Amino acid sequence: MAETITDVVYPEELEFFVQSLREFRLEQIGNRQWMECHEFVIKLSQQATLEATMNREEVVKECLILHSKLKVLVHEAYSVFVWKTKVLPLLLEMEANPPAMFMIYTVLFHEGAVISLLEIALFHQHGCEALEDSAADLVDYCALGMSQLIGLVSMGYHEKYTKVDVDESILSELERIKRDLIYKIGLRCISILNYMVDKLDVMSLSVGKRMVTVHDVPCLLSEVLHFKPWLRKTDKGYQKYIDEKWKNVVGDEFLKVTKIEAQTWFCLRQILFNENVMRNYEITEFRQRELAKCQGLLFDPILDQLPPLAELKHYLCTLQVSGSGKQSKNMQNLLLEEVPQIKEKIIKDADEYGGFIQVAEDQAEVFLTSKKENIFEMAKRLNDAYNTDLLAEVEAVLDKKDEEVSDDNALKKCISCKKDAEKRCARCLSVYYCSRDCQVENWPVHKQYCQTTTQASAK
Repeated sequence: MAETITDVVYPEELEFFVQSLREFRLEQIGNRQWMECHEFVIKLSQQATLEATMNREEVVKECLILHSKLKVLVHEAYSVFVWKTKVLPLLLEMEANPPAMFMIYTVLFHEGAVISLLEIALFHQHGCEALEDSAADLVDYCALGMSQLIGLVSMGYHEKYTKVDVDESILSELERIKRDLIYKIGLRCISILNYMVDKLDVMSLSVGKRMVTVHDVPCLLSEVLHFKPWLRKTDKGYQKYIDEKWKNVVGDEFLKVTKIEAQTWFCLRQILFNENVMRNYEITEFRQRELAKCQGLLFDPILDQLPPLAELKHYLCTLQVSGSGKQSKNMQNLLLEEVPQIKEKIIKDADEYGGFIQVAEDQAEVFLTSKKENIFEMAKRLNDAYNTDLLAEVEAVLDKKDEEVSDDNALKKCISCKKDAEKRCARCLSVYYCSRDCQVENWPVHKQYCQTTTQASAK
């Protein structure tokens, strides 16, 4: 199956696509040059995903690094973020129901595609090295993305279904899509931050220091672990977010740690065990309580799958009974620190242009257009760029590798004796038992996990 999937970007196109990537000012978003660059980003993102999924040589990643385009990607992610928070509201004040709404969606999706490319590139050490002075900017972006994710999940976003309603208003649809993208980008930010923390030794010391002194990343990760954005409870049981979609999980499948959950744990472990970083992190009473409570989430099924976390649990147990503020005496003052500049420069350039209002007024012709010929032309170009057939093929391969467990056809196994089972734990609905005897026998093992899961669902 994997061999039948053709490339989205052919070798003779790759170099041109990558070299064409460049930074755009806010007022340029949506123009013809930006649209062309967006097409390249979408195709490169699809090709990079294909290469990673099919375990092929990652030529897109190598080409991006070779031509120093990672900083451009960080700039473009910030550019869209500033645009959607500062310019988009002004456009919607001018016209609440834009005829070419898909143009607005295109800009929003651009941010997701850019972050996807960065995630793939930063998996490798030389990707993190290639960030150079944009690493501090990316730390800020990821911390912001994680904070937005926590806010979204705390309001119960991931517990709700987001089915498309044909009668949904345009503004309601826009808000739904924005929330969906905040959720997906937030998860990718965890992944990116994990890669960066793992490779701090090849980046400036100020990058690690910024993580703990400006953003308090350890406590941020603690919040993510407690809100569990990768898990949700439905009427039929539990679902986990795997391969960018929600999948039903029952029995042993429920106990399996998802990729993003593992990345969150390892990110916390790596940053707490990094001596250079922790010299700048004062363990206050608040931080002591916040971090120590994570030990209650490290039950045996997780430790069995991720053995290195046993060391983290020991550290957290020690932290719970130790004093606070011990690290403050060793605070490290750097003579030269990298200061994020990308977001500030984007805003400064917009101010010099005439401000966000001027940007919105000049972009009205693009985003609020009612000319059918313009709308048709842009829609055709975007349809060609979004290769839905390829995405369907890749999804089929992923499904084959890790088939979704369905309540209707999945074979339920007793968590204790592994025989066929029909009845579930009445409290957490996540594990199956074939008999009352097996449930009673397994309760000492299942108790802590059941209580933790039930409490998390009740929040």
